[in-house]
Amino acid sequence: MSLTYNLLFIFSIIIGLASCNAGLEPNNSHSPIGKTYLSGTVTYKGGKDNWKFAKDSIVAIRVVAFKNLPDSSGILNDILAGNAFFTPESLPFFVDSSSYSIEITTLPVDIRYIGVAQQYGIDLTKKQRVIGIYTLSGDNTKPSSITVEKNKINRADIFVDFENLPPQPF
Repeated sequence: MSLTYNLLFIFSIIIGLASCNAGLEPNNSHSPIGKTYLSGTVTYKGGKDNWKFAKDSIVAIRVVAFKNLPDSSGILNDILAGNAFFTPESLPFFVDSSSYSIEITTLPVDIRYIGVAQQYGIDLTKKQRVIGIYTLSGDNTKPSSITVEKNKINRADIFVDFENLPPQPF
């Protein structure tokens, strides 16, 4: 098997484990006891009518938070090294906005890059693009950092403009 398929298999296992760890436990993402989350809202410029992609070209939309700026080594390497956190399930497609929540287990932690990534094919190593980033300045070429701490509201809202995508870090 090729390296791509091996990486895809490993990433699938990681996603499966991350999304199944609570079983039938109720979702306590708004007021969990003993857990810390990075949460926010992803807002799409022009709302649901401005999505420029055919429905079959989107596999998933996820928010990914990196301890370091991502680079060409890819998302998968950062996840495997414990340097990235992500939404275990895809955000909805063709909406005006959606909320996200990522459990952060290493605290406190400085997050240097938070992006909304669109997966548009099965190959995770080549079929990803960033469609929005967390930035306090409003300039999508300048990502903002956040320190995630226990017992604190850790919020990072992201704006997506499909006609003005941020630079691709990987």
